[in-house]
Amino acid sequence: MDVFHKPSMNLNKLLVAFALFAPLVWGVSDQPQVVHDLQAMRKGNKVMLKWSQTRPLAAKICRNISSTASIVSAAACAQPIGEVAPQQPATVRFTDTLSDAADQSDALQYAVYTVELRDSRGRSSGFSNPASVPLAPILPPKGLHSELDVHGVYLIWENEIESPHTSMQFDYHVYRSEKEIGKRIMVPYLRGLVHTKEGERWTGIDTGIEWGKTYLYWVTPITRVYSQTGQLISEIEGDDSTPIEVVTHDVFPPAVPERLLTVVNRIPGKKFVDLIWAPNTEKDLAGYNIYRREAGGQMERVNSAPITILSFQDTNVTAGHTYFYCISAVDIRGNESAKSQEVSEVAR
Repeated sequence: MDVFHKPSMNLNKLLVAFALFAPLVWGVSDQPQVVHDLQAMRKGNKVMLKWSQTRPLAAKICRNISSTASIVSAAACAQPIGEVAPQQPATVRFTDTLSDAADQSDALQYAVYTVELRDSRGRSSGFSNPASVPLAPILPPKGLHSELDVHGVYLIWENEIESPHTSMQFDYHVYRSEKEIGKRIMVPYLRGLVHTKEGERWTGIDTGIEWGKTYLYWVTPITRVYSQTGQLISEIEGDDSTPIEVVTHDVFPPAVPERLLTVVNRIPGKKFVDLIWAPNTEKDLAGYNIYRREAGGQMERVNSAPITILSFQDTNVTAGHTYFYCISAVDIRGNESAKSQEVSEVAR
């Protein structure tokens, strides 16, 4: 009998132990998760939130408006702004749209977000870490248009560069892409102000273009927020402007060549005039044209193809005649500069 009852007694003990510990085990595994990696990023009036979940739990998103980047009480939820239905374990995303009035406060404020996960019974383990974005104004570019000259593409737009807060600084990013390719890049550009009768205009000069291509350009406003000690807290991108299309037709001639010098030289039985000049710096330079005339005559070009060196020897001269010379520069598309100042020389 003792042998028969011992297994039964051991089984009873196991059942009792399981009954005692099962609630603890299930209770721990069934506890709602607390989010610790909430992140917030703002572009324009959109705030993109993301966090990770290891179990399919419903998420409530809260927004608090605060004068600091964190909230005093982690249990506060001044404004529930949305919910996300239970999802499979993954990175979860939610987008909040700020009102236009959010940036109008006289003092810099922050939108501080928290996320609360709840199980199917509505139980919560508390709010996530706070994630904040500054409610700083963003100044969109207006009236964007372009002009083209020998230096590159000038982008011009209306702007308001004076900040209402000493802790803010306004700027712009310029982006371009080739129309046929579509890859968008940020362009380093030369900044400046243009004074017009309509008021000041912000300009950006893109000097890195290639001639003969079609580009699309965007301008994106940037607001930088600084701490009282001058450290950068946040950089907020606004919405992109409507793109404009620019065709870079090169109709711009090179600069006029400078410092033309002439020297009469001779060898037995032969006289000639040597010309030398300073080089042009254009990247698309094809060469130089040489022009000559005699007193009372018209300037005529003496070379059949552009000269690619910085000197020329005129051997078709007659002793006692006075010759006048000038030169021009020409690029690979045939755009020719104005002629340089005339230089005279008497063949002796």
